[in-house]
Amino acid sequence: MPFWRLPRLPRSRIAGASSAEAFRGLLMGTSVLAMLTHGCFSVLFWLSGVPLLAWVNVASMLLYGLCFRLMGRKHMLTGLLLMGGEVMGHAVLAVILVGWDSGFHYYVMLVVPVALVSTQTPEWIKWIFALGTVTGYVVLDVLWRQAVPPYALSPAVLNGLHYFNIVSALVILAFLTATYFRLVARAEGRLRELATTDPLTRLLNRRALRERIALEERRQQREAHKPLSFVLADVDHFKAINDQHGHEVGDQVLVQVAAALGEGVREVDHLARWGGEEFLIVLPDTDELVAGQVAERLRQAVAGLQLPGGSRGITATLGVAERAEGESPDQAISRADEALYAGKRSGRDRVVCASKLPSAGAAPSNPQ
Repeated sequence: MPFWRLPRLPRSRIAGASSAEAFRGLLMGTSVLAMLTHGCFSVLFWLSGVPLLAWVNVASMLLYGLCFRLMGRKHMLTGLLLMGGEVMGHAVLAVILVGWDSGFHYYVMLVVPVALVSTQTPEWIKWIFALGTVTGYVVLDVLWRQAVPPYALSPAVLNGLHYFNIVSALVILAFLTATYFRLVARAEGRLRELATTDPLTRLLNRRALRERIALEERRQQREAHKPLSFVLADVDHFKAINDQHGHEVGDQVLVQVAAALGEGVREVDHLARWGGEEFLIVLPDTDELVAGQVAERLRQAVAGLQLPGGSRGITATLGVAERAEGESPDQAISRADEALYAGKRSGRDRVVCASKLPSAGAAPSNPQ
């Protein structure tokens, strides 16, 4: 895919990129993992002669099923509080009944990161919940680490529970970490996209293209005699299109033109919405003659477009300039701009190269 243009994300994916939706997915996935884990526990305790904990784990499975349903309906805070309460209650009850060495206290530590990354809870509530969890863990340790449990499991079962709980807690923690990392990476990607792309056409914006031009300028300085050309394209009669058909149609025209221009350039070229109805194409390793040929192909591609409804065609005028030795990119773009407006004055729907202008001194007028 050409790197001048970022992929257009489906609307559903853009909506899913919000932190609230990502966090909801995190909790729903955690609910499924918790249901599977408690299913294993219920079988284990039934076989170990602790039916009370077996039934408690069955109840926990049902509760996580309820949490999954609640969060599916976006009742996030209720689901989160139920999950936190279940983890704490189950851990405390299991430690009291079968002992500290069973390792059920490890699950309490999972509550803290989940509570702190919640996007649905006020900050002060999150910290109170996290501090309360830490305090409860310390109290549980003080009161029950040395206590003799009422149900004495065999050493083999107790060791098996201990290592199962370590592995299970680490797996859940890894799942939480990986999901949170994806959430952060997705948010960063979205912010980067918003900072570097035009929201309408999905092309690079002016700021991002200036960064690409600076890179090309440095590369050109390292590699002597490498040409660099600029093509500035402007949609003809765009103000009239907006006035007669409305801004929504005008936006659709810009999207069509952007797509047509994008299909006509190479992957190494840089295409951006320069402003309003103007587009700028940077052509590395391309002289003005070849750039003019590229611009003509682009002009023809735009001329094949129609307004929505087919009421009239769309055309564009393009100005071309090759960066001269000792000239800044802005100066070359300015000459492409002069060539563009020379094309506007001489009838529009054409390509004009800056080197063909009789003079470059006059400031251009601003025809639409």
